[in-house]
Amino acid sequence: MSSDSARATYQHQSTIHRRTRNAIMNASRTLLAESGIAGTNMIEIADRAQVSRASLYNHFRDKQEVFLALVETEVERISTLAMIAQSRSEALYTISREISGHEGLRRAISEDGEIMAQALTARDHKIWVDIYTELSKIFATDVVGVGLILRWLMGQVTAPLSEEHSRQQAERLAAIL
Repeated sequence: MSSDSARATYQHQSTIHRRTRNAIMNASRTLLAESGIAGTNMIEIADRAQVSRASLYNHFRDKQEVFLALVETEVERISTLAMIAQSRSEALYTISREISGHEGLRRAISEDGEIMAQALTARDHKIWVDIYTELSKIFATDVVGVGLILRWLMGQVTAPLSEEHSRQQAERLAAIL
């Protein structure tokens, strides 16, 4: 097999892998909003993503791994939105709006309280490290500033803000930073 042929095969497989993973993440996001974490199973994820169960298990070992990947995907998505904001207050508002309006988080809080409590208090978990790192990059602030932002955002997971309150509090917090 020539190197061009091998490269084309690899690119094709890589494209299929990305499409399958995106379908799984989209299906998981929808199911989280509809049924919560505990109310969703791997069969439903595969069916909603329109992938075989074997494909799903080739990507993820279990439901926990799927939802951790979903959190990572959402952190990346929201971080990207915040990075292109024109100011600190706009970046804070963007993140606040995304968290406060996230249907999956709302469902998880109402349906999966124990799971969410563990997730919100597991500060040594890779997800928390990733969130902290992203906030540090976005806001280029010290430990105290990132800690303040993180606490403000955590509060919104359990008590979402209106868009007006998100904007007002984002402006106040940006002025402090």
